[in-house]
Amino acid sequence: MTTGVLGTNARQDPRQVANTLKKTVNYNDPGVSAGVAFDNPLPQNAFILRVLVEIVAVFNATTTNVLTVGTVGATYNNIVAAADINEAVTGVYDVTRGLGRALTAAGDVTPYVLYAQTGGAATTGQAIIVIEFEGGWTT
Repeated sequence: MTTGVLGTNARQDPRQVANTLKKTVNYNDPGVSAGVAFDNPLPQNAFILRVLVEIVAVFNATTTNVLTVGTVGATYNNIVAAADINEAVTGVYDVTRGLGRALTAAGDVTPYVLYAQTGGAATTGQAIIVIEFEGGWTT
């Protein structure tokens, strides 16, 4: 058995059960305007079952508030896009955009959360994002 070889830090349970990634973001987190990474990537071949976004505290920039989640740099919107949730209304949003395994077919991918605002700067805003996925096995 090979030792001392770095593996992946993708979250992957060896049983056929659902796994989750969770990220809490605030309007004023460092780097949130450029994208803040989840702590772990989705493993290669993971099948995304569900994406939930809870707006815990409304985002209140005066003109626009846009919270997105994704795996493609700059826009990060292939899991949760701008029109999928209302950042000005608290509640839980069930987003279907990134479901399936298309995003993970080529390898492990790390999701990012991005918050963009215009007008007067926000003084509140918190969201919790949960990505539920099947473990990423080849079968």
